[in-house]
Amino acid sequence: IDQSMARYALNRYFSAHRGWHITGISYDGKRWNESSSTTLLKSEMPAFIVEVLEEHVAHKRLGLGELAVLAATVEDLVHSEAFELLPMAYEAQNLSIHEALEDESQEDRVMMTFVLFYLMPWTQKARNDRSALDRALQRADRDVDFKLAMLWFDDLKGAIKYQRHAAHNPFSKTSA
Repeated sequence: IDQSMARYALNRYFSAHRGWHITGISYDGKRWNESSSTTLLKSEMPAFIVEVLEEHVAHKRLGLGELAVLAATVEDLVHSEAFELLPMAYEAQNLSIHEALEDESQEDRVMMTFVLFYLMPWTQKARNDRSALDRALQRADRDVDFKLAMLWFDDLKGAIKYQRHAAHNPFSKTSA
């Protein structure tokens, strides 16, 4: 398939299956050309994958196998980044990842910090400065994407509580 079709397929996959909008893959009104197609991912992608992708981009077409490898690689990069940011969010809140959080307010602070670091990576440098981190969180609270992410988190938290409540309900079919 050609590059624009590959970009469309990746965009549809990540949008439909993960709810992700990935800069450089999502449609931005411009054509996905040779210079921009691999530049975005070069800093994070393993060198072998970049070489294979660039080789196929030079031929103007990707096979479905290469497209699947590219999708899996992007997905792995996103998950890897998340796994790096969560301990950083705990550290910024002076909490240990090896101990249970004491209350819901600690959960909320860790999650807010995680979302802040994820959506606004430049704020990660404030993780060792409590007042700078608090200011960044206050500014983020006015950001639409941050608010949407936190709304999603609150909804997810409510769904988990509901499932746990149903598990302890003697009248529920899902109870153990």
